[in-house]
Amino acid sequence: MASNVVEIGAESPERTNSERAYRLLRNDIISGDLAPGLKLKIEMLRQRYGLGAAPIREALARLSSDHLVRLEGQRGCEVVAMSAADARDVGHVRKMLEIEALRDSITRGDEMWETNVITAFHRLESIERQINQGIDDLSEWERRNKAFHVALVAACDSPWLFRLRRQVFDQHERYRRLSRVKTVRTRDISQEHRDLFQAAIDRDVDRATAVMETHIQGTTDAVTAALAAREKTGE
Repeated sequence: MASNVVEIGAESPERTNSERAYRLLRNDIISGDLAPGLKLKIEMLRQRYGLGAAPIREALARLSSDHLVRLEGQRGCEVVAMSAADARDVGHVRKMLEIEALRDSITRGDEMWETNVITAFHRLESIERQINQGIDDLSEWERRNKAFHVALVAACDSPWLFRLRRQVFDQHERYRRLSRVKTVRTRDISQEHRDLFQAAIDRDVDRATAVMETHIQGTTDAVTAALAAREKTGE
């Protein structure tokens, strides 16, 4: 029986200014509009988002817990840097958690799980079959990509594994976006997702986990190469 909520629909409506500040800041960090290493001044953020200092401070505290912002006491805070070493580490941990959750989910998944996987896959495929494989709207692509991967592991029977897997998946988002931009002409991400979908629906655990391993490693390799080159040139 599927035991975890599948995130297929739109995001929940924001109930407070703190939630709005968190979403806006997070989106700008993930997209790179707020660059890695950028000092985040409260006044600058107030003007940027039209929000008060209190909700912005609350959002920064949450983003610190997400490891997207680094708090520096009286010195303020900054966007956490991206590096080839961090990309390798995050990618490796995500691969371990994702594969274990997928293995358990395919084994336990019921008819509702299968229906949700099919629905999420077709929504993702519809954007990836567009020109440039969906990178012209990376935010929408990421929402659909996340929903598909959540649907695949939703029948995982370990709440802790499911929770940890989600945290690392979210942390990996900055690197996924960079990978999509760098590999749009060299990597058929839609076919990778189709192979993953088919293996899951066929209940072929060995095939599905092998495809997932290659899928995540492809992202890690692309990102580490791009960041290593950037670090070498000092950009």
